[in-house]
Amino acid sequence: MKLAIDCRALRTSPSGIPNFLISAINGIAQYNPTWDLFLFANDEFNEDLKNKLLGRKNIKIIIIPLKVLPNYAIVWYCLKTKSLLVKFDIDLFWAPAFLLPPFLPKNIRTLVTVHDMVFKQFKNTMSFMNRFLFELLHDQSVNKADLLWSNSYYTKKGIEEFFPDRKCKTVFTGFFINSAVFKPINLTSDEKLALIAKYNLVEKFILFVGTLEPRKNLIFLLSLMPELATLGFSLLVIGAKGWGETSIKEVVEAPTYPQDKVNFTGFVSTDDLVKLYAMASVYVSTSLNEGFGMPQLEAMACGCPVVSPHNSAMIEVVEGAGETVKTWEKPDWIATINQVFDNRNKYQEAGYKRAEAYQTETTIKKLTQYIEQYG
Repeated sequence: MKLAIDCRALRTSPSGIPNFLISAINGIAQYNPTWDLFLFANDEFNEDLKNKLLGRKNIKIIIIPLKVLPNYAIVWYCLKTKSLLVKFDIDLFWAPAFLLPPFLPKNIRTLVTVHDMVFKQFKNTMSFMNRFLFELLHDQSVNKADLLWSNSYYTKKGIEEFFPDRKCKTVFTGFFINSAVFKPINLTSDEKLALIAKYNLVEKFILFVGTLEPRKNLIFLLSLMPELATLGFSLLVIGAKGWGETSIKEVVEAPTYPQDKVNFTGFVSTDDLVKLYAMASVYVSTSLNEGFGMPQLEAMACGCPVVSPHNSAMIEVVEGAGETVKTWEKPDWIATINQVFDNRNKYQEAGYKRAEAYQTETTIKKLTQYIEQYG
């Protein structure tokens, strides 16, 4: 089997999709030593991500940029992919981030991973460029794919609802985090002190991880902070600036807002992120919709209890291991956060068990069987 993979995501900083992709590549290469994996991209990979790839002979990095507009990854994807697939005589092409390029050879099978139904349900929360690309490629990618991989049963249900006439009738469902990275750790006193100084932390702090864009609904979490601050909590927000109007600045700059209790860090290294998960009192998401809930699962794997809304895939990821809040009433959220904090050890143990259900090896084994049966 010659499997080609769209690896443009590996050019960027380590985050949800790139970390998932690295774990998937390593898992597939280990479990299927007779398969050759061709990692296609238009530019060099991020050094941290590249270092996480296993040094196996069946993992082959192919970086061949366009001579014209070499920095435009989407142009490269649409114009170069076909020739690369033909050049390396590929059997199966995997698009791990929704979209297939046009003009693919008909004899090459395709696998598309669908992470959510945001384009169908929350289109207005997408950036203009992503929305434009999805308008061009999303629906035909899902409809024409020979194989489909959904990250959650919630996403699978969305595929079945919005794409009843799709070519692929049997959708594989499964996901994982990199358990070699996101796992329980014991921090030394010096490590804790260094993090406290670096991120201006207090003993009781809430952690939020996510791009600062409307669907993440960070504005609601920020609205809880005046009361949470009186209970001793601070908030650490990790995430790059996204798109859309979020009103974050107006809220935190209000005269009576406890600005000293909220800290925005932007991007942090994976090493720091794991340590912050381990140190945080509670991880809180207030997202309007998630196709999976990667930060929630990462947090649980590192020993941080989780509070999330009772919606979308966060129900299947969090419920029974953390707490999901069924209303948007502020008192309900305040009470739930306190409950989880007061019973941190109980939720910590439940979170470890939930994370064990999302192991890479188990999912890759089932994915391989799916590809061999339907691909």
